[in-house]
Amino acid sequence: MENLLEAIRAAVVTDASPEARAAGAQACRTILAALEATAAEPIQAAAAQPTTPPIADLVATLRGVPMDQLLDLAIARLRAALPVGTAVPTVQPVKFQFIPQSHLDVLGKKKR
Repeated sequence: MENLLEAIRAAVVTDASPEARAAGAQACRTILAALEATAAEPIQAAAAQPTTPPIADLVATLRGVPMDQLLDLAIARLRAALPVGTAVPTVQPVKFQFIPQSHLDVLGKKKR
């Protein structure tokens, strides 16, 4: 019982690691199971529950990946989902026509 209480003490400090918090939560579940048990039935430790949902693990994994790699991955996955033989048109880069300042000055003088 002392080790369960120690796990809870370690979990509630402000700078506790995720592992310590998970161990503390599991210790709380075990104590709760012991409190809810009747005298006739044996005490069963609470089943271990995942500490983080799978999507949180995925987000944590992707957090350090550069944005251009994420976009390349998304494009590759979308292309792989297309039916076989589907032609993917090439994307043309955006082209801007720059107008020199001198041309703008000339146009502005004509309007006056």
